[in-house]
Order: sequence, then C-alpha cells, then structure tokens
Amino acid sequence: MRDNYNPSIGQSSPENADYRLPKNVKPTHYDLHLEPDLENGSFGGSVVIHFDVLQDTKFILLNSDEIKILTTVLVQSSGKSTKIESVHYHELQQTIMIPLPESIPAGSKIRIRQTFKGRLNSSKKMSGFNRSRYIGRDGKPKWFGSTQGQPTGIRQIFPCADEPGLKATFSSALIVDQGLTALSNMDIASEEKISSDKKKVVFNKTPLMSTYLVAFVVGELNYIESNDYRVPVRIYATPDRDIKQGAFCVDVGARAMISHEKTFGSPYPLPKLDMVAVPGHAGAMENWGCVIYGEQYLVSDESDASAKDNLSKAYVVTHELAHQWFGNIVTPSWWDSIWLNESFADWATYNAATHIWPEWEPWSEFVAGHPNGALNAYQSALALDSNRGSHPIEVPVNTPSQISQIFDSITYAKGCTILRMISELLGVEVFIEGVRLHLKRHAFGNATTNDLWDSLGTVSGQDVQKIISIWTQKVGYPVLSITEDEKSKTIEILQHRFLQSGKVPPEADRVLYPVYLKTKTQQGIDQKSQLSSREDTFPVDLQFYKLNAGQTVGLISDLRAVATAGQTEIHTSHLFAFLSHFKNEGNYFVWRQILVCLQDICGAWLFEDSSTLAALKRFQADLMSKVLGDLGQDLWSFKPGESYKEQSFKAVLFGNAAGYEIVKLTASYLFDQFMDGDTKAVNPNIRKAVFRIVLSDPKLSDNDDNYNKLLHVFRTTSSLGTRSDVIKALGHATCPTLVQKTLDFANSTEVRTTTDRNAIFSALSGHQNGIDALWKYLTGNWDEIVGERGGIMGGRFVGFCVQGFTREGQLREVEAFLKRQKGNGVEKFEKFLEQSLDAVRAKVGWVERDRKEVRDWLRANGYYEDDS
Repeated sequence: MRDNYNPSIGQSSPENADYRLPKNVKPTHYDLHLEPDLENGSFGGSVVIHFDVLQDTKFILLNSDEIKILTTVLVQSSGKSTKIESVHYHELQQTIMIPLPESIPAGSKIRIRQTFKGRLNSSKKMSGFNRSRYIGRDGKPKWFGSTQGQPTGIRQIFPCADEPGLKATFSSALIVDQGLTALSNMDIASEEKISSDKKKVVFNKTPLMSTYLVAFVVGELNYIESNDYRVPVRIYATPDRDIKQGAFCVDVGARAMISHEKTFGSPYPLPKLDMVAVPGHAGAMENWGCVIYGEQYLVSDESDASAKDNLSKAYVVTHELAHQWFGNIVTPSWWDSIWLNESFADWATYNAATHIWPEWEPWSEFVAGHPNGALNAYQSALALDSNRGSHPIEVPVNTPSQISQIFDSITYAKGCTILRMISELLGVEVFIEGVRLHLKRHAFGNATTNDLWDSLGTVSGQDVQKIISIWTQKVGYPVLSITEDEKSKTIEILQHRFLQSGKVPPEADRVLYPVYLKTKTQQGIDQKSQLSSREDTFPVDLQFYKLNAGQTVGLISDLRAVATAGQTEIHTSHLFAFLSHFKNEGNYFVWRQILVCLQDICGAWLFEDSSTLAALKRFQADLMSKVLGDLGQDLWSFKPGESYKEQSFKAVLFGNAAGYEIVKLTASYLFDQFMDGDTKAVNPNIRKAVFRIVLSDPKLSDNDDNYNKLLHVFRTTSSLGTRSDVIKALGHATCPTLVQKTLDFANSTEVRTTTDRNAIFSALSGHQNGIDALWKYLTGNWDEIVGERGGIMGGRFVGFCVQGFTREGQLREVEAFLKRQKGNGVEKFEKFLEQSLDAVRAKVGWVERDRKEVRDWLRANGYYEDDS
C-alpha cells in the first residue's frame, strides 16, 4: 500500500517532517544481489539486512525511493521466518515502514529479507542506478550501467538505512551478461557462469562504510594499471575510448595515493583502487575503491588538452582520492558536517599538489579567480558568502533537497580556506599531526566538527574550537575599516559584515569574527595580532604596513567587492584608476584576477547603452596593450617545454583580448585552418578561445556556416578535448536564431552530461540575447524542468536562467514569476534562487549607484569614441 500519511514518522508536510530514521534498530550488514537489465532499463534484486535491535520495537523504518518492494520477510535469531504482507510507503520522506508481527525486544538480532525492482535512470539524473550510451567492441551502441549514491541515491537502488552515520558492512553480487565487466567497491571473490549468457560476480565483504559509498559499474571495459603504489591503481574505460590516454591520470592517481597516505599517516585499507571513466557522467564520485569520473577527467589525451585542463584533471583525481580517507574511512555523522569531507579533500589536493607539482603554485591557483568560466575556489567562496542567500559551513539540513543544495563553494572552498587558516595558525606539521589523530580516533566510524577540533586541540595544546568555531558556525565574513592615528602611531580597525548587495541590517551584523590581521611592516609579518571585537586599536609603523600580507590578488578582488557593494566611499572609478596601474604587470595570477574584475564590471553593465559597453572594451584593450605587445606572435605560439604558467598565461590573455584587432584576425585565420583539416594549427591552450571569439562576433548571422562547422566537428571528432571546447563555445553565438538553436541542442540527446549542458547555459548567460532566451525557456518549461532537474546541477541551471539580469524591471519580473510558482517545485531550487536573486540585486544597486560615474571616468580618460 502507498500511504499519504505514516503514523510512525509524523505529518507529511515538508515544514515539520523529520526525515531522520528512528534509533530503534541499527543495521550491521547487508547481503545484496542485483541484476541490471541494461537493454530494457530496469533492475531487480534482493537484500538481507542484519539488524541489532536497540529498543523494543514493533516496526522498522528504511529509506526507499522509486523502487517497488515485492516481498518482505522477517527472520529472527531463532531462525523463525515470518512473511510481512505489506509495507507502508511514505513518498515525501522516501521511506518504507515495515510492521512487525510482534514486539521485538532490545538486544535481539534480526534480519529483514526483501526482493524489489526498479528502473535505471538517465545518466543526466545523476542519482541511483543510471545507464548511458557508448560504442561497444562490435561497433554498435551499447548501454553502460553505473551508480551514484551521494547524497541520497542509494535508496533508489535498494531499501536501506541511508544515512551516513549508519555504517555497515556489505557483501554484494551482480548478475550480468557474460561479455561484461562488473566492478564494485571490493575485489572479486568469485565469478560463476550461471547460464549460457549470464554470470554471477561475487565481491568480497567491505569494511564498515556508509551506504552512499556503495558502487556498481557494468559494461564493456578496458583498463590501464599502475603498480607504483602498493596496491593496484587502475583506470577503466569503454572500448570507444583509447585507454592509453589514461596514462597521465593513472600516474596522477598513484602519486596522489602515495602523498595522501604519507600525509594522513594511515594506510588505505582496501586491496585495490579502481577509477572508472563513465560515459555521460558529470563530475566525479569518491566511492570507496571504485571511484567514478566523467570521461573527460580520465581518458582525454594529455597532449590534446590545455595546460589548465590537465591541471584540472589532476586536481579532480587527487580530490576524489583524498576522500578515501576523509569521507570514507572517517565519515560525517550527518550531512550538516559534509564540509569535513569536501573541504578536507580540497585542502589535501592543494597540499599534495604543492609537493608533487610545486611549479603549479597550487595555493596561488586556489586564491586567484579565473575568467571565462566559474570562479576558482577561494574567489567563489568570497562571492557566495557575501550573498544574503549564503549559509554557514555547518548548516542544518533535513530533506534530500536541502542536502543536495549545500554542495557548493561554502562547503568546499570556504571550508578549505578555514582549514588552511588553522594550519597556518597551528603550524602545518602540528595541524597534520592533529589530522592523523582524528583519523585514528574515528577510523571506520563517524565524526563531527567538534571531534576534529578536539584532535587538533590535543596535539596543539590550544582551544581550537574557541579559535575557529565562529567561522564554521556563522555565515559571512567582515569588511574592515581602518583609521590611522599619526599622533599615537596606531590604526583603529572596525569590522562589519560584508554583503555584496549593500547595506547590512543590524540583525545581520551581530557576529564578531576573529580576524587574524597578518600585518606586514618593515620588521616582518606579525602572525598573532587578532581583531576579535567590533573595533580595536593596534600599534604599527605608519610609514609602511600592510594587512593580509602577500595578497596582491586579494587587493584586486577586495577593491572590486567594496566597489560593488557601496558600503564604503569606494566606487567603480576608484577601481578603474587602481587597475590602470597594472599595465606593466607580468604575473599570471594577478592578471587572472584583473580579468575577472573586468568581466564582473562588463557583466553588471551588460544591459547598458552600446557606447558605454564599447568604452569598457576599449579600457580593457588599453590595459592589456603592453602585455600583449610584449608577447607579440608568441601569444598564440606555444613551444615544447613551456611551463604550465607560461602556457596558461598566454591562453588567458588570448582568450580575453578579443578587443585587440590582431587577436580577432588571428582567431579567424586559425579557425579556418582548423576547419580545413589542419587541427594541429590551433594549440589546445587557445582552441576554446578561437572557437568562442569567432562565434561571438556580432556580425555572425543565422546563415553563417561557422556555427554549423563547429557542430559538425562536435559530431565527428574523437577528441574529448575538442568536443568540450565546442560545447563551451556554442553558447557565445549571439544571433537570436543561433541562440535558440543552441538551446535546442543543449536539451537534445547529443549533449549527454549535465556538466556539458550547464557549460552551454553558462555561456548563454553572458550576453543579452542568451539571457533573454534562457529566461523565456525557464518560464515556458517550468513544470518539465522541476520534474527533470534537481540537486546542485539543476540548481545551477536555474541560476544561469536568472543571474544574468542587471535591471530593476528584470528583477521584479523574476520575483513575480517565482512567487506564482510557490508550491510548484520552487523549494527544489530555493537556495540557488535566493543566491541568484541577491546577485542580481547587487548588480542592480551597483549600476544604479555608479552608472553616471563610470561614464564620466571612461569619457574623461578618452575611452568613448564619440563624445557628441
């Protein structure tokens, strides 16, 4: 039976429902059998769950979503079996209630045996048991099966206690076609032919682990292996991918495992490590011993990718492998501490990269933003945490929708920033010793944030919780106002919360953040000075001092932020004047931040008059003229042996120099050569930029063949890097007919991953016609979008449809539409929408406040072509 109300867990309204399972029983082991039918898109299975009964109980509650329970049997410790005639479904809370025939006393051990069936999801859903297409060894299309358990997808595969704190062991078996490879978390215990076309693959028992880490993969697979680590590290891929192109990432994987094991001081406990390139998968998932990635992260040719893309692949692999300790060995007790997973994986990634690839300058990579795409880690956290829709690192979550919406830059990058701050305060070696103690104390169990503070406090002798807990428990960060007193040779520092959309109401400005000033003077850097009150006075040498020493990138981003918000007397004209001093700058990371800053200004002024937009482009071209002139033709010429920074510096300059006529002409010339068959003519570092510059030409019409040529390349190339570059370029075509064509393409079956779709939507959200088309699409297809999309990927899509607006009237239109949709799926994207709307409000206020001043400054400095 399928009930609307379940008396065991309370009312069914989302506002007052408790989605947590009761503590009357605890699962200890699962015996799981699954048989996926890839061709027909379904699966069947059985599970025996072993329970310890903790309280006298008459029922058992399990998580279950979108699967049909066929039979249920209770087996008591005496061996007595009782068939349960029906279970009670609670769709809202994604649970089933199993009524027991009699009260089972505390201290008992029981088993529940169930059979069930379900449907395989599209890989675009990224939840549960998914299937996607690839080309098999016989040259024909085949179906591939893979699972996505985080955060709440495992309950779509089998009934279970699907909470991270309810760890158990798992013994699993898959029944699959004879010619297919089956993978799971553990190595294979046995493989048995059970019919002419089927085999049963049995896997060894896992250690204690959380349900969301359970993984299965089924398909035709080849592999490449590294034996540089003490257990085999393999990359698996389908036969339509060149497995040799996994050589770079399998080497990264082995080196990362060696580094992580040394840092964390505890051995990786499983007998193998598989990394699987899954067709159609977006991102990556850290399943214990069976990590899955989108194909572009594992088996795209290293020589056919930009230096930045190769770095990104290395970072993604290293991040997921850090989870084999933080997340898998020690797991948060509940999702409100998921930052312990993600931020530690980020910190461990940059820590490992610092030792393995120091020439990349990983922590500078972390801090600096990057134009033409999502902001890099630290800058994205600053942007989101200055948003009224932000949240604390430790945030209460209850529903599956709420859980999905916290996998954002606060959980990842702000948390990583806090960990880096702690490591600097305690000393990196002391910090690592505390991390090792934490892992030892809670191995194969669960932990909270306070458990981490306790371990760090034990080794450091300091009250770490008192030092740092405000940063994880409270939202936001402050802006500091500094007043110099020459007579007393002191500075007075005052703190208030910083919000990008302007004035901070008193109720939002109650937190007093502990700020380590890191003051640099002629005597050196003071690492201990701290502002912990609303205001305080500090002695300094007024001849020379600098707060937050060593952060030129930070100066640029901070000035842009305060100009945006209008909380101080700093305006956009001050920002222009400041940036004008960087014409002779030669640092890659500083230029990245400058270009992000200019991109932000152009985005906010996007719907202004054409003469102002042209003046902004001339200002950017003038600012870049010296660095571009110094490079000359070397800007688009890449030589063997050039470092990551050399390649990436030229790439980021080329990609943002469309206002420089020679770059436009060069891009057009290289594009024609590429389309004439000389694909090597365009270096992978600038390939995306070449495509984008050509397509973003405002003269491009709907009958221009360049767009169709790129589509043809997408459909025919075997290069994953080229396909990705085409995807990211198509949305830059601004002709309304081509914009609609791009939207249709993004929603077609040709675009297989949510990541690729969102890359197209991101590009569309960068120009007027694209923004208008996205909004029209969202409002015209709301019911379909709500039904199809969810979680962080769906939230990002909805954000792209909203965040490009810059005018008050546009904002009111969005708010009115969302108000009409209240109760019609808005809650699935509530946090994303709140954040997107606040970003729009910030731009509206910024432009209204500084519109005239920007025009005056640009005109006074000669950037308007016609002053009449």
